[in-house]
Formats: sequence, C-alpha cells, structure tokens
Amino acid sequence: MTIPGRDPLNRNVMSWVMTNVIQYRGIRSFTARTQIQAGDAADRAALLKKKRRDLQYLPHFETTWFWHGGSLFVVRRSLDSFSASMGDPGYDGVGGEELTVGCLGRSTGPIKKLIQSCQEYADEQTQFFVIIYARDRYGMSWQPKSRKPVRRLETVHFDDEVKQELLADIRKYLDPSTKRLYQSRSMPYRRGYLFYGPPGTGKSSLSTALAGEFGLDLYEMFQEVPPQCIVLLEDIDAIWTDRESQKDETKNAARSNCTLSGLLNVLDGVGSQEGRIVIMATNKPERLDSALVRPGRVDMKVRLGNISRELARQMFIRMFAPDNMSLLVAARNGKEDSSASDDLPVLPSQLEQLAFEFSTHIPENTLTPSQLQGFFQLYLTSAVEACSSISDWVRREMSRMSLDVDIEIVGDGDAQ
Repeated sequence: MTIPGRDPLNRNVMSWVMTNVIQYRGIRSFTARTQIQAGDAADRAALLKKKRRDLQYLPHFETTWFWHGGSLFVVRRSLDSFSASMGDPGYDGVGGEELTVGCLGRSTGPIKKLIQSCQEYADEQTQFFVIIYARDRYGMSWQPKSRKPVRRLETVHFDDEVKQELLADIRKYLDPSTKRLYQSRSMPYRRGYLFYGPPGTGKSSLSTALAGEFGLDLYEMFQEVPPQCIVLLEDIDAIWTDRESQKDETKNAARSNCTLSGLLNVLDGVGSQEGRIVIMATNKPERLDSALVRPGRVDMKVRLGNISRELARQMFIRMFAPDNMSLLVAARNGKEDSSASDDLPVLPSQLEQLAFEFSTHIPENTLTPSQLQGFFQLYLTSAVEACSSISDWVRREMSRMSLDVDIEIVGDGDAQ
C-alpha cells in the first residue's frame, strides 16, 4: 500500500513508525543538515550572515521491518522524495516522503489495521500538541509548519466571564446537532470570531489555546482549508482597511496585494469551506471595513484588554505554584550551580499573601499580560523577590510608556 508524501495520513504513519519501531530499537542513522529558520529561506541576506548556524539531526531510514499484531511488516521511504523534503526549511523529519507499507500474507487487512493504529496514535497525540499548518513554498498544498505543546486556557489572562462565553459559543458550534440544524435550514455551517485589543494581550495565544482545548489543528492563511479546523488570520487590519479611510489607491496597494472582494469570497463565497472556525486578530479594529466584520463573517467579537489586578494576582499564583517551582528546583539540582537558596516553593498561605501584595502594585487595566510575563521571566526562581521588585519595575515601565519608548534600557551603558 502506497501513501503519498503530502497526504495527512503519511505523517500519522511516520510518527507511529518513528515512535514504536525506530526509536524503540535505538536510532543509529541520521541525516544532518544546517537548520534554517522559515523566514531565512526568503531572506538571502540572513543566509549570508557570518555566524555558525545550529545543526539539525533527523532520524533516517530507507527500509525497516517489524512485527505488529502477529504480522511481519516492511515500510520503505522514497529517497527521492525525502531529498525534496529536506530542501523545505519547515521540514521536521516526520512525513513528507512517499511511503510503501507491505505485509507478508494474502490480505491487505493487516495493513489497514496497522494504519488504523497509526491514526489512533495520532488522535491521542492531539491532546498534547497542536499542529500548525501553512502553505508550502510553492503554494500547492498545506504542510505542517510546527508542532506546539497544547497551551492551557488558564494561561491566557483576560476577563473570565468573556472567556467562558467564548468557550460555550465554540462548544455549541462544534456540537454535531448544531451542524444538523444549520443544514436543515440551508445555512452555511461556519463561525467567525474577531479578537481585538492592544498588542501583547494574548490574541494569538488564545487562538492556539482554543485549538488545543477543542482538539483542532491550526491553519495559517486561508485557501483550501479542510473542515473541522481553526483558521487564524493575524493582523487582519494589515490585509485590508476601511474603504472610507483609504482613498489613496497607491498607498493601499502598497499595504497588501489582497483585495477585499477576494478575502470576502474565501470567507463566505460559494466555494468556501464549511465546518471551520475563522479567527481574525487585530490591534486596530477601527481600521476594519464594515463588510468584513458584519454578522455571518464575524459572529462574535472578543476584546482582550490590559490586565486587571485580579488577573495579575492569578498570574502570580500560576507562575509560582508549588508544582512549577518543584520542577525548577529539580532542574537546578541537575546543574552544578544550585546555590540559590530562595528558589524553594512557598507555602500556599504565603503564596496567596504574596500574590495579593503583588497585585496591589499593578495599575488597573494599564499593563498587558505580555509585559507582566516579561517581568516574571526575570524572577522565576523567587516569588519573594518578584513581589519585592514589582513596584520599581512598574514605575520604570510606566515612565517608559509615557515617553513612548519601545525598549527598556538596563544600566547606564558606561564602559568599565
């Protein structure tokens, strides 16, 4: 049985083989290549920079034999298609090359059972990872771009009532009975959301977390998307702006080569895919054309605003929860330098008290969650130090924001 390299089933089979056969035996053959970031592929200047690049070691095999379910199987990879996959900067070594699966016997039944096992294994992995797809460099097909661990929704901080309303709306939409209701009334089975708010408030993070919550993959860009997925259109205001506010056609053309009519056509045109969830994200909702955000294209608008004192308190507790701190201590104990004495977990009562004190220094609805996360990165080893340092940090951050400075200067920069 042959499985084409660009078919989604290919990745499922390869993931199963790599985990249950190749890695189980111990990987002894690799393909080594210079690791190229996806953005570098189109940036020739980045490729010419005089710096040593990281290496990527990909498990390599051409033919492997193994027993499964009482049958002897062989899996062969096409080396020609493997070489083509290696030229793609986004290739992670799993899937992409044509596979041939064989079995000793007189029936294809064992092969079909094996493939079913591979699909079940892939379904199990969806609870741990979100696969992000993007168009390949030729624009011909969807290819896995990256695999991210599922992000818990409680790590995305915004109004709890709005969050629960959003979850309930998506859950209702994905219910099979809703699809039947749409079809019985000849309504297009689609749902659209607009996430808006200042930069750094978690719009993209929320999209990834929702994909993990509902076991859906995430697709960036928009043509020929499959059903049952989330399509993410980031910075939608950069694609098109309000027709009344953009009279200068030359300026508008310089912003994007995407026309409004083309975008609307793939959103809800005759040939647009049903069963998908569209999420648009923008920092500047006022720039969006009214035709783009009318009901039917955008069914729910979710504002992600700056962080409140209560959410800052919750964020502090999550950052310094005993489980997280225990992992940190274990990691430090595995290193030679484990001299820090204040990185031990605090008692729950102490943590609550520190979190409350911490939150009193946070100005209400002024800082973004990403700003506060940047602060926590400086004090991950000590809840006490984080609490004692927050007031000075807030004062500096507010001063920086009042001056409209994009970066914080640490130190006076004088040479010693």
